[in-house]
Amino acid sequence: MTELIKNIGLGLFVNGSYDLLHFDISVTNLYITIGSIVVMAIMIKLQKKERR
Repeated sequence: MTELIKNIGLGLFVNGSYDLLHFDISVTNLYITIGSIVVMAIMIKLQKKERR
């Protein structure tokens, strides 16, 4: 389940950063990009914790 959520976060990050690279800078795009980084970081930490 953590892998699925991490991949969803990666997809959101790619879409958000694509918009930011094309100067479509809005609060929503910033929230999506930053939020997706946070989601991926949390899932990576949980995966490492599960492996122990």
